[in-house]
Amino acid sequence: MNHDDEGPSLAAPQVEVGPDGRLSVPAEQVTALLRSVAEVWRAGAREGVPVLDVEDGTQVSLEPVTVRALADSLRGIADELDVQFIDIAGRTRPDADDPGGANGRGSSES
Repeated sequence: MNHDDEGPSLAAPQVEVGPDGRLSVPAEQVTALLRSVAEVWRAGAREGVPVLDVEDGTQVSLEPVTVRALADSLRGIADELDVQFIDIAGRTRPDADDPGGANGRGSSES
């Protein structure tokens, strides 16, 4: 959607590579991105008919009720992830060799 003015940041999360080559993304950045996308969508729906700017310059009108429902779904996913991350962080402790490392931070691995 077209939101060149102020609003939530939609920056991609920082991807890290562990010693074993596995990729991970800080959990709080994943949930923040989901919530930011949801807020941008909701703001577009509040302003009237949200518009998606397609790469070729075409603007596509989106149905506001559907956009709000999708935004709510993204927020729900972010909430569910937070609950899982909090649970995992509560059950794990950072390794003595890695204080504050991936185990204590609750990273999302792929």
